[in-house]
Amino acid sequence: MRLGAFFLTGAALAASTLGAQGRPTLPWEKVQPVGWRAESGGGASGAPVPQEPSTGPVTASVTGDGSLKVHDAQGIVRLRTGLPGRPLRAWRDGGVPLPAASGRWLFPTDAPLSQGLGALQWAEDDFRPFLRGLLWILEDGEAFLAVVNPATARIVFLPLPPGRQLDLRFHSDHLEVAAGDGDPGAPRNWSISWMGILPHLLDLGPHPTPAKRGTALAPFPKE
Repeated sequence: MRLGAFFLTGAALAASTLGAQGRPTLPWEKVQPVGWRAESGGGASGAPVPQEPSTGPVTASVTGDGSLKVHDAQGIVRLRTGLPGRPLRAWRDGGVPLPAASGRWLFPTDAPLSQGLGALQWAEDDFRPFLRGLLWILEDGEAFLAVVNPATARIVFLPLPPGRQLDLRFHSDHLEVAAGDGDPGAPRNWSISWMGILPHLLDLGPHPTPAKRGTALAPFPKE
């Protein structure tokens, strides 16, 4: 009886601790704010992206309910997560629009951001080629932009400015968010330079320590 009481007490303490802490924090609830700048007038459409869509042996797939998976060249699942909402629109690389927000796409293993800051040419006038190999997903809540680097199996969530019916416009030196609907008098266009957004994208780079390979008993080992 004493042993049973001990286990019951431990379970009660664990339950109270969990209740005090609340539910686990979701990945997009602990992100840093993005320095969006409101634009006074309507922004021009982004210039055509000066590149062909990338391809390679890495696979990223998104389902209609917002489930995301990344398989490496050997077919091993390297990332399995969910989006804040259902996928609404998607782009790849430096702004190539995808015909649907859910699907299966191929990506390279040598995306520039996978090679660290040394792979970026800071003096170039057009930064978009250095975004090759990325997947950008706008979810239907229109509160967050998910950016995925399939080559490193890493994802970041960028808080979006307020508005509805959002659209992304990829310019040579900045990213623009245009709102098709919003409160009267509220800004409809927001922007941030690529240099301003780069600190957020650095989390898409190579992991500081090599990822552990899974086994039959632990296909997704804890880091």
